[in-house]
Amino acid sequence: MSITLHTIDEIKDYFSQQDKKTYYFVSATNFNLMAISDWVNHWKNINLIDCYDSNNSSVLLAEYSETPVFKDIESINQFLLGNKKVVDDIKAAQKAGHETDAIFLFYDKKLEALVDSLDMNLIMPPNYLVRDIDSKITTTEIGNSVHVPSVPNAMLKIENFTQLRQTIAEHNLGDEVVVQTAYGDSGKTTFFIKTEEEYQAVADKIEAEDKVKVMKKIPCLQVAMEACTTRQGTYIGPILTEIIGHPALTPYQGGWCGNDVNPEIFDATTQETMYHYTEKLGKALYERGYRGYFEVDYLIDVADRKSPQVYLGELNPRVTGISALTNMSAFCNETIPLYLFHLLEFSDIDFSLSPSNYNREVREFAHTSFGQLIFKYTSDEMKIVTQIPRTGVYTMQQGELLFARYADNPRNLAKDELFILRILEAGDHAYRGADILILFANQCLQNSDNQLTPIAESYIQTIKQAVEYRTLTEQEQQWIARYASRASLKSGAERQ
Repeated sequence: MSITLHTIDEIKDYFSQQDKKTYYFVSATNFNLMAISDWVNHWKNINLIDCYDSNNSSVLLAEYSETPVFKDIESINQFLLGNKKVVDDIKAAQKAGHETDAIFLFYDKKLEALVDSLDMNLIMPPNYLVRDIDSKITTTEIGNSVHVPSVPNAMLKIENFTQLRQTIAEHNLGDEVVVQTAYGDSGKTTFFIKTEEEYQAVADKIEAEDKVKVMKKIPCLQVAMEACTTRQGTYIGPILTEIIGHPALTPYQGGWCGNDVNPEIFDATTQETMYHYTEKLGKALYERGYRGYFEVDYLIDVADRKSPQVYLGELNPRVTGISALTNMSAFCNETIPLYLFHLLEFSDIDFSLSPSNYNREVREFAHTSFGQLIFKYTSDEMKIVTQIPRTGVYTMQQGELLFARYADNPRNLAKDELFILRILEAGDHAYRGADILILFANQCLQNSDNQLTPIAESYIQTIKQAVEYRTLTEQEQQWIARYASRASLKSGAERQ
Protein backbone atom coordinates (compact mmCIF):
# COMPACT_ATOMS: atom_id res chain seq x y z
CA MET A 1 0.00 0.00 0.00
CA SER A 2 1.34 3.41 -0.97
CA ILE A 3 2.11 5.82 1.87
CA THR A 4 2.99 9.51 2.00
CA LEU A 5 5.37 10.95 4.58
CA HIS A 6 4.39 14.45 5.68
CA THR A 7 6.60 15.30 8.66
CA ILE A 8 10.13 14.95 10.00
CA ASP A 9 8.94 12.45 12.61
CA GLU A 10 7.23 10.32 9.96
CA ILE A 11 10.40 10.25 7.85
CA LYS A 12 12.47 9.39 10.91
CA ASP A 13 10.13 6.55 11.92
CA TYR A 14 9.96 5.18 8.39
CA PHE A 15 13.71 4.74 8.02
CA SER A 16 14.27 3.43 11.55
CA GLN A 17 11.58 0.78 11.05
CA GLN A 18 11.80 -0.05 7.33
CA ASP A 19 12.30 -3.73 6.62
CA LYS A 20 12.13 -3.88 2.82
CA LYS A 21 15.59 -2.70 1.76
CA THR A 22 19.21 -3.27 2.64
CA TYR A 23 21.38 -0.27 1.80
CA TYR A 24 25.04 -0.86 0.90
CA PHE A 25 27.42 2.12 1.05
CA VAL A 26 30.51 0.87 -0.77
CA SER A 27 33.70 2.84 -0.10
CA ALA A 28 37.20 2.39 1.32
CA THR A 29 35.90 3.80 4.62
CA ASN A 30 32.49 4.87 5.87
CA PHE A 31 33.70 8.41 6.73
CA ASN A 32 31.37 10.31 4.40
CA LEU A 33 28.16 8.72 5.73
CA MET A 34 29.50 7.48 9.04
CA ALA A 35 26.38 8.10 11.16
CA ILE A 36 23.60 7.15 8.72
CA SER A 37 23.44 3.65 10.19
CA ASP A 38 22.13 5.25 13.40
CA TRP A 39 19.03 6.39 11.49
CA VAL A 40 18.44 3.77 8.78
CA ASN A 41 17.56 0.17 9.53
CA HIS A 42 19.49 -2.39 7.44
CA TRP A 43 22.29 0.03 6.50
CA LYS A 44 25.66 -1.59 5.81
CA ASN A 45 29.03 0.02 5.15
CA ILE A 46 31.11 -2.13 2.81
CA ASN A 47 34.68 -1.10 3.56
CA LEU A 48 38.28 -2.02 2.86
CA ILE A 49 39.85 -0.26 5.84
CA ASP A 50 38.99 -1.27 9.40
CA CYS A 51 38.90 2.16 11.06
CA TYR A 52 37.03 0.73 14.06
CA ASP A 53 39.05 -2.35 15.01
CA SER A 54 35.96 -4.51 14.31
CA ASN A 55 33.83 -2.59 16.85
CA ASN A 56 31.35 -1.00 14.40
CA SER A 57 28.51 -3.43 13.71
CA SER A 58 27.41 -1.56 10.55
CA VAL A 59 30.78 -2.16 8.86
CA LEU A 60 31.28 -5.24 6.69
CA LEU A 61 34.93 -5.66 5.73
CA ALA A 62 36.02 -7.33 2.52
CA GLU A 63 38.24 -10.36 2.99
CA TYR A 64 41.58 -10.74 1.19
CA SER A 65 44.81 -12.59 1.83
CA GLU A 66 47.23 -9.99 0.45
CA THR A 67 46.99 -6.19 0.52
CA PRO A 68 45.52 -5.17 -2.84
CA VAL A 69 46.99 -2.39 -4.98
CA PHE A 70 44.54 -0.20 -6.85
CA LYS A 71 44.76 2.37 -9.63
CA ASP A 72 41.85 4.54 -8.44
CA ILE A 73 38.88 4.73 -6.09
CA GLU A 74 36.57 3.12 -8.64
CA SER A 75 38.78 0.03 -8.73
CA ILE A 76 38.61 -0.14 -4.92
CA ASN A 77 34.81 -0.14 -5.15
CA GLN A 78 34.83 -2.80 -7.87
CA PHE A 79 36.98 -5.00 -5.64
CA LEU A 80 34.66 -4.44 -2.66
CA LEU A 81 31.40 -5.09 -4.48
CA GLY A 82 32.83 -8.18 -6.16
CA ASN A 83 34.33 -9.61 -2.99
CA LYS A 84 32.89 -13.04 -2.16
CA LYS A 85 32.05 -12.11 1.43
CA VAL A 86 30.16 -9.03 0.22
CA VAL A 87 28.37 -10.86 -2.60
CA ASP A 88 27.26 -13.56 -0.16
CA ASP A 89 25.79 -10.90 2.12
CA ILE A 90 23.93 -9.27 -0.79
CA LYS A 91 22.51 -12.62 -1.92
CA ALA A 92 21.41 -13.42 1.63
CA ALA A 93 19.56 -10.11 1.87
CA GLN A 94 17.87 -10.74 -1.48
CA LYS A 95 16.91 -14.27 -0.42
CA ALA A 96 15.27 -12.73 2.67
CA GLY A 97 13.10 -10.65 0.37
CA HIS A 98 14.98 -7.35 0.59
CA GLU A 99 15.68 -5.00 -2.26
CA THR A 100 19.40 -4.23 -2.25
CA ASP A 101 20.49 -0.65 -3.00
CA ALA A 102 24.05 0.37 -3.85
CA ILE A 103 25.63 3.73 -3.00
CA PHE A 104 29.13 4.91 -3.92
CA LEU A 105 31.34 7.94 -3.53
CA PHE A 106 32.83 7.41 -7.01
CA TYR A 107 31.63 4.99 -9.67
CA ASP A 108 31.92 4.32 -13.39
CA LYS A 109 30.34 2.22 -16.14
CA LYS A 110 32.00 -0.95 -14.86
CA LEU A 111 30.49 -0.44 -11.43
CA GLU A 112 27.09 0.31 -12.93
CA ALA A 113 27.30 -2.99 -14.84
CA LEU A 114 28.42 -4.86 -11.71
CA VAL A 115 25.44 -3.47 -9.76
CA ASP A 116 23.12 -4.72 -12.51
CA SER A 117 24.74 -8.15 -12.56
CA LEU A 118 24.08 -8.50 -8.82
CA ASP A 119 20.39 -7.56 -9.25
CA MET A 120 20.94 -4.45 -7.13
CA ASN A 121 19.57 -0.93 -7.56
CA LEU A 122 22.01 1.94 -8.08
CA ILE A 123 20.32 4.75 -6.16
CA MET A 124 22.40 7.49 -7.74
CA PRO A 125 22.22 9.43 -11.02
CA PRO A 126 23.83 7.82 -14.09
CA ASN A 127 27.61 8.18 -14.13
CA TYR A 128 27.76 9.99 -17.48
CA LEU A 129 25.64 12.78 -16.02
CA VAL A 130 27.71 12.98 -12.84
CA ARG A 131 30.90 13.14 -14.89
CA ASP A 132 29.59 16.03 -16.98
CA ILE A 133 28.37 18.07 -14.00
CA ASP A 134 31.59 17.33 -12.09
CA SER A 135 33.59 19.51 -14.49
CA LYS A 136 34.45 22.94 -13.08
CA ILE A 137 33.85 24.28 -16.59
CA THR A 138 30.32 22.83 -16.64
CA THR A 139 29.70 24.07 -13.09
CA THR A 140 30.50 27.63 -14.17
CA GLU A 141 28.23 27.32 -17.19
CA ILE A 142 25.34 25.99 -15.07
CA GLY A 143 25.80 28.87 -12.65
CA ASN A 144 25.82 31.40 -15.47
CA SER A 145 22.62 29.92 -16.90
CA VAL A 146 20.67 30.61 -13.67
CA HIS A 147 22.40 33.88 -12.73
CA VAL A 148 24.61 32.47 -10.00
CA PRO A 149 27.83 34.46 -10.57
CA SER A 150 31.38 33.15 -10.52
CA VAL A 151 34.54 35.09 -9.70
CA PRO A 152 35.62 37.05 -12.83
CA ASN A 153 37.21 34.45 -15.07
CA ALA A 154 38.07 33.20 -18.53
CA MET A 155 37.69 29.60 -19.71
CA LEU A 156 39.97 28.54 -22.55
CA LYS A 157 42.94 26.43 -23.55
CA ILE A 158 46.25 27.80 -22.28
CA GLU A 159 49.34 26.90 -24.30
CA ASN A 160 52.04 29.09 -22.73
CA PHE A 161 52.71 31.81 -20.16
CA THR A 162 52.51 34.60 -22.73
CA GLN A 163 48.98 33.56 -23.64
CA LEU A 164 48.06 33.39 -19.96
CA ARG A 165 49.28 36.97 -19.42
CA GLN A 166 47.32 38.13 -22.46
CA THR A 167 44.19 36.45 -21.12
CA ILE A 168 44.65 38.08 -17.72
CA ALA A 169 44.98 41.50 -19.32
CA GLU A 170 42.02 41.05 -21.70
CA HIS A 171 39.69 40.02 -18.85
CA ASN A 172 41.11 42.37 -16.22
CA LEU A 173 41.91 39.54 -13.81
CA GLY A 174 44.56 41.35 -11.76
CA ASP A 175 48.16 40.58 -10.85
CA GLU A 176 47.59 37.07 -9.51
CA VAL A 177 45.22 34.39 -10.77
CA VAL A 178 43.92 31.00 -9.77
CA VAL A 179 43.98 28.39 -12.53
CA GLN A 180 41.82 25.29 -12.21
CA THR A 181 41.58 22.24 -14.42
CA ALA A 182 38.15 20.82 -15.20
CA TYR A 183 38.62 17.88 -12.85
CA GLY A 184 40.61 17.54 -9.66
CA ASP A 185 40.20 17.03 -5.92
CA SER A 186 41.18 18.79 -2.72
CA GLY A 187 43.12 21.57 -4.38
CA LYS A 188 45.55 19.23 -6.15
CA THR A 189 44.73 20.79 -9.51
CA THR A 190 44.24 24.37 -8.30
CA PHE A 191 47.24 26.58 -9.08
CA PHE A 192 48.03 30.06 -7.76
CA ILE A 193 50.07 31.95 -10.35
CA LYS A 194 51.67 35.38 -10.21
CA THR A 195 55.06 34.85 -11.86
CA GLU A 196 56.38 32.92 -14.84
CA GLU A 197 58.36 30.73 -12.46
CA GLU A 198 55.14 29.68 -10.70
CA TYR A 199 53.53 28.98 -14.07
CA GLN A 200 56.42 26.87 -15.37
CA ALA A 201 56.30 24.69 -12.24
CA VAL A 202 52.82 23.47 -13.26
CA ALA A 203 52.80 24.26 -16.98
CA ASP A 204 52.62 20.60 -18.03
CA LYS A 205 49.38 20.12 -16.06
CA ILE A 206 47.77 23.31 -17.38
CA GLU A 207 48.80 22.90 -21.01
CA ALA A 208 47.62 19.27 -21.10
CA GLU A 209 44.02 20.43 -20.61
CA ASP A 210 41.60 21.25 -23.44
CA LYS A 211 40.22 24.09 -21.33
CA VAL A 212 41.02 25.55 -17.93
CA LYS A 213 39.38 28.17 -15.76
CA VAL A 214 41.51 31.26 -15.10
CA MET A 215 40.09 33.28 -12.20
CA LYS A 216 40.93 36.51 -10.50
CA LYS A 217 42.38 35.86 -7.05
CA ILE A 218 40.20 37.49 -4.42
CA PRO A 219 40.40 37.78 -0.62
CA CYS A 220 37.73 35.32 0.38
CA LEU A 221 36.17 33.03 2.89
CA GLN A 222 35.30 29.66 1.45
CA VAL A 223 31.94 28.09 2.21
CA ALA A 224 30.51 24.64 1.57
CA MET A 225 26.83 23.71 1.59
CA GLU A 226 25.17 20.40 0.86
CA ALA A 227 21.71 19.96 -0.57
CA CYS A 228 19.40 17.38 -2.08
CA THR A 229 17.41 18.10 -5.23
CA THR A 230 14.18 16.11 -5.38
CA ARG A 231 10.77 15.98 -7.02
CA GLN A 232 9.52 18.19 -4.15
CA GLY A 233 12.28 20.76 -4.55
CA THR A 234 15.73 21.31 -3.02
CA TYR A 235 16.43 20.67 0.67
CA ILE A 236 19.55 22.47 1.95
CA GLY A 237 21.78 21.86 4.95
CA PRO A 238 23.67 24.29 7.20
CA ILE A 239 26.42 26.65 6.04
CA LEU A 240 29.91 25.30 6.65
CA THR A 241 33.07 27.36 6.36
CA GLU A 242 36.05 25.68 4.69
CA ILE A 243 39.52 25.24 6.17
CA ILE A 244 41.87 25.40 3.21
CA GLY A 245 45.60 25.00 2.66
CA HIS A 246 46.94 25.04 6.22
CA PRO A 247 50.45 23.52 5.89
CA ALA A 248 50.25 21.67 9.20
CA LEU A 249 47.31 19.68 7.81
CA THR A 250 47.84 19.38 4.04
CA PRO A 251 50.77 19.60 1.60
CA TYR A 252 48.53 21.27 -1.01
CA GLN A 253 48.28 25.07 -1.14
CA GLY A 254 44.61 25.00 -2.12
CA GLY A 255 43.87 21.71 -0.38
CA TRP A 256 40.77 21.17 1.74
CA CYS A 257 41.62 20.20 5.32
CA GLY A 258 38.54 20.82 7.43
CA ASN A 259 35.30 22.66 8.09
CA ASP A 260 33.25 24.49 10.70
CA VAL A 261 29.49 24.65 11.11
CA ASN A 262 29.63 28.40 11.61
CA PRO A 263 27.04 30.36 9.59
CA GLU A 264 26.92 33.17 12.15
CA ILE A 265 30.09 34.77 10.80
CA PHE A 266 27.98 35.93 7.83
CA ASP A 267 25.19 38.51 7.95
CA ALA A 268 21.60 37.47 7.24
CA THR A 269 21.64 38.84 3.68
CA THR A 270 24.76 36.84 2.75
CA GLN A 271 23.27 33.67 4.25
CA GLU A 272 19.99 34.18 2.38
CA THR A 273 21.92 34.72 -0.86
CA MET A 274 23.71 31.40 -0.47
CA TYR A 275 20.45 29.54 0.18
CA HIS A 276 18.79 31.28 -2.77
CA TYR A 277 21.66 30.42 -5.11
CA THR A 278 21.66 26.80 -3.90
CA GLU A 279 17.93 26.49 -4.59
CA LYS A 280 18.51 27.80 -8.12
CA LEU A 281 21.36 25.37 -8.70
CA GLY A 282 19.29 22.46 -7.35
CA LYS A 283 16.48 23.28 -9.75
CA ALA A 284 18.92 23.57 -12.66
CA LEU A 285 20.43 20.18 -11.83
CA TYR A 286 17.02 18.51 -11.63
CA GLU A 287 16.08 19.95 -15.01
CA ARG A 288 19.27 18.36 -16.44
CA GLY A 289 18.17 14.97 -15.09
CA TYR A 290 20.33 14.98 -11.97
CA ARG A 291 18.56 13.87 -8.77
CA GLY A 292 19.70 13.61 -5.19
CA TYR A 293 22.57 14.78 -3.05
CA PHE A 294 25.11 17.43 -4.09
CA GLU A 295 27.51 19.99 -2.62
CA VAL A 296 28.25 23.60 -3.55
CA ASP A 297 31.34 25.64 -2.73
CA TYR A 298 30.97 29.41 -2.52
CA LEU A 299 33.71 32.04 -2.40
CA ILE A 300 32.73 35.02 -0.27
CA ASP A 301 34.66 38.10 -1.39
CA VAL A 302 35.47 39.97 1.82
CA ALA A 303 37.35 42.88 0.26
CA ASP A 304 34.37 44.92 1.46
CA ARG A 305 33.35 43.36 4.78
CA LYS A 306 30.20 45.47 4.93
CA SER A 307 28.93 44.17 1.59
CA PRO A 308 30.46 40.75 0.82
CA GLN A 309 29.91 39.31 -2.66
CA VAL A 310 28.88 35.65 -3.00
CA TYR A 311 30.49 33.76 -5.90
CA LEU A 312 30.02 30.16 -7.04
CA GLY A 313 33.19 28.14 -6.52
CA GLU A 314 32.41 24.62 -7.66
CA LEU A 315 29.71 22.00 -7.56
CA ASN A 316 30.23 18.38 -6.53
CA PRO A 317 27.46 16.01 -7.67
CA ARG A 318 27.84 13.51 -4.85
CA VAL A 319 28.33 12.90 -1.18
CA THR A 320 31.55 14.69 -0.17
CA GLY A 321 33.99 15.17 2.68
CA ILE A 322 31.61 17.54 4.47
CA SER A 323 28.74 15.03 4.40
CA ALA A 324 29.68 13.56 7.77
CA LEU A 325 29.71 17.01 9.40
CA THR A 326 26.49 18.11 7.68
CA ASN A 327 24.54 15.00 8.64
CA MET A 328 25.80 15.05 12.25
CA SER A 329 25.27 18.79 12.76
CA ALA A 330 23.08 19.90 15.64
CA PHE A 331 20.20 20.64 13.28
CA CYS A 332 20.31 17.20 11.66
CA ASN A 333 20.72 15.53 15.05
CA GLU A 334 17.54 17.24 16.25
CA THR A 335 15.61 16.53 13.03
CA ILE A 336 16.91 14.03 10.46
CA PRO A 337 20.07 13.76 8.38
CA LEU A 338 19.85 15.67 5.10
CA TYR A 339 20.91 12.48 3.28
CA LEU A 340 17.56 10.81 4.04
CA PHE A 341 16.00 13.02 1.36
CA HIS A 342 18.32 11.37 -1.15
CA LEU A 343 17.08 7.95 -0.06
CA LEU A 344 13.49 9.15 -0.37
CA GLU A 345 14.08 10.56 -3.86
CA PHE A 346 15.30 7.15 -5.03
CA SER A 347 12.46 5.25 -3.37
CA ASP A 348 8.81 4.59 -4.22
CA ILE A 349 7.74 6.38 -1.04
CA ASP A 350 5.86 9.65 -1.49
CA PHE A 351 6.78 12.59 0.72
CA SER A 352 5.41 16.11 0.96
CA LEU A 353 7.64 18.00 3.40
CA SER A 354 8.00 21.59 2.20
CA PRO A 355 11.57 22.40 1.10
CA SER A 356 11.05 26.12 1.68
CA ASN A 357 9.88 25.53 5.26
CA TYR A 358 12.73 23.09 5.89
CA ASN A 359 15.32 25.53 4.51
CA ARG A 360 13.92 28.38 6.57
CA GLU A 361 14.19 26.26 9.71
CA VAL A 362 17.83 25.48 8.89
CA ARG A 363 18.60 29.18 8.37
CA GLU A 364 16.90 30.22 11.62
CA PHE A 365 18.31 27.38 13.73
CA ALA A 366 20.79 28.29 16.50
CA HIS A 367 23.71 26.22 15.20
CA THR A 368 26.28 25.19 17.79
CA SER A 369 29.99 24.98 17.04
CA PHE A 370 31.01 21.74 15.34
CA GLY A 371 34.07 21.21 13.18
CA GLN A 372 36.45 18.72 11.62
CA LEU A 373 40.14 18.69 10.79
CA ILE A 374 41.52 16.37 8.09
CA PHE A 375 45.09 15.35 8.86
CA LYS A 376 47.12 14.47 5.78
CA TYR A 377 50.73 13.35 5.71
CA THR A 378 52.67 16.44 4.67
CA SER A 379 56.25 15.21 4.25
CA ASP A 380 57.80 14.24 0.91
CA GLU A 381 59.55 11.29 2.59
CA MET A 382 57.44 8.17 2.75
CA LYS A 383 57.46 6.49 6.14
CA ILE A 384 55.65 3.69 7.97
CA VAL A 385 53.23 4.38 10.80
CA THR A 386 54.30 2.83 14.10
CA GLN A 387 51.79 4.44 16.48
CA ILE A 388 48.46 6.19 15.93
CA PRO A 389 45.41 6.92 18.14
CA ARG A 390 42.57 4.43 17.76
CA THR A 391 39.07 5.51 16.78
CA GLY A 392 37.06 6.88 19.68
CA VAL A 393 36.36 9.76 22.04
CA TYR A 394 39.22 11.62 23.71
CA THR A 395 39.89 14.47 26.09
CA MET A 396 42.96 16.70 26.18
CA GLN A 397 44.70 17.40 29.45
CA GLN A 398 47.87 19.50 29.58
CA GLY A 399 48.53 18.84 25.90
CA GLU A 400 48.14 15.08 26.23
CA LEU A 401 45.53 13.01 24.37
CA LEU A 402 43.57 10.75 26.73
CA PHE A 403 41.27 7.99 25.49
CA ALA A 404 37.82 8.27 27.11
CA ARG A 405 35.68 5.64 25.40
CA TYR A 406 34.92 3.96 22.10
CA ALA A 407 32.19 5.37 19.84
CA ASP A 408 31.18 4.78 16.22
CA ASN A 409 30.85 8.52 15.57
CA PRO A 410 30.93 11.94 17.29
CA ARG A 411 27.17 12.55 17.57
CA ASN A 412 27.23 12.55 21.39
CA LEU A 413 30.41 14.48 22.14
CA ALA A 414 30.62 16.68 25.22
CA LYS A 415 31.98 20.21 24.75
CA ASP A 416 35.42 19.30 26.10
CA GLU A 417 35.72 16.05 24.11
CA LEU A 418 36.96 15.29 20.64
CA PHE A 419 36.45 12.32 18.34
CA ILE A 420 39.12 10.70 16.20
CA LEU A 421 38.43 8.52 13.18
CA ARG A 422 41.62 6.63 12.42
CA ILE A 423 42.34 6.05 8.72
CA LEU A 424 45.91 4.75 8.67
CA GLU A 425 46.98 2.09 11.14
CA ALA A 426 50.29 0.87 12.49
CA GLY A 427 52.24 -0.74 9.65
CA ASP A 428 50.68 1.36 6.90
CA HIS A 429 52.73 3.48 4.50
CA ALA A 430 52.37 7.24 4.96
CA TYR A 431 52.96 9.07 1.68
CA ARG A 432 52.58 12.72 0.74
CA GLY A 433 48.88 13.61 0.81
CA ALA A 434 47.72 10.40 2.51
CA ASP A 435 44.81 10.75 4.94
CA ILE A 436 46.06 9.94 8.44
CA LEU A 437 43.04 10.59 10.65
CA ILE A 438 40.04 12.89 10.99
CA LEU A 439 39.26 14.87 14.13
CA PHE A 440 35.80 16.15 15.15
CA ALA A 441 35.13 18.64 17.94
CA ASN A 442 32.30 20.81 19.26
CA GLN A 443 34.55 23.81 18.80
CA CYS A 444 35.11 26.62 16.31
CA LEU A 445 38.34 25.68 14.52
CA GLN A 446 38.90 28.70 12.24
CA ASN A 447 38.09 32.40 12.58
CA SER A 448 36.69 34.86 10.04
CA ASP A 449 40.23 35.76 8.91
CA ASN A 450 40.98 32.19 7.76
CA GLN A 451 43.22 31.64 10.79
CA LEU A 452 43.10 28.50 12.88
CA THR A 453 41.79 29.12 16.38
CA PRO A 454 44.04 28.45 19.41
CA ILE A 455 42.07 25.27 20.22
CA ALA A 456 42.59 23.99 16.66
CA GLU A 457 46.31 24.74 16.91
CA SER A 458 46.48 22.80 20.18
CA TYR A 459 44.64 19.85 18.62
CA ILE A 460 47.09 19.78 15.72
CA GLN A 461 50.14 19.89 17.97
CA THR A 462 48.79 17.11 20.17
CA ILE A 463 47.84 14.87 17.24
CA LYS A 464 51.23 15.39 15.59
CA GLN A 465 52.88 14.17 18.78
CA ALA A 466 50.54 11.17 19.06
CA VAL A 467 51.31 9.77 15.58
CA GLU A 468 54.74 8.17 15.17
CA TYR A 469 56.61 6.85 12.13
CA ARG A 470 59.77 5.01 11.13
CA THR A 471 61.86 5.22 7.98
CA LEU A 472 61.61 2.55 5.28
CA THR A 473 64.14 -0.24 5.00
CA GLU A 474 66.02 -0.66 1.73
CA GLN A 475 63.82 -3.63 0.80
CA GLU A 476 60.67 -1.61 1.51
CA GLN A 477 61.97 1.22 -0.67
CA GLN A 478 62.46 -1.22 -3.56
CA TRP A 479 58.90 -2.51 -3.16
CA ILE A 480 57.52 1.04 -3.16
CA ALA A 481 59.46 1.89 -6.33
CA ARG A 482 57.84 -1.08 -8.04
CA TYR A 483 54.31 0.04 -7.22
CA ALA A 484 54.80 3.82 -7.12
CA SER A 485 52.43 4.50 -10.02
CA ARG A 486 49.47 2.78 -8.37
CA ALA A 487 46.76 4.43 -6.27
CA SER A 488 46.64 3.93 -2.54
CA LEU A 489 43.96 1.82 -0.94
CA LYS A 490 43.75 4.58 1.71
CA SER A 491 41.81 6.93 -0.54
CA GLY A 492 38.46 6.62 1.17
CA ALA A 493 38.44 9.97 2.94
CA GLU A 494 39.24 12.04 -0.14
CA ARG A 495 36.76 14.87 -0.32
CA GLN A 496 35.71 14.69 -3.93
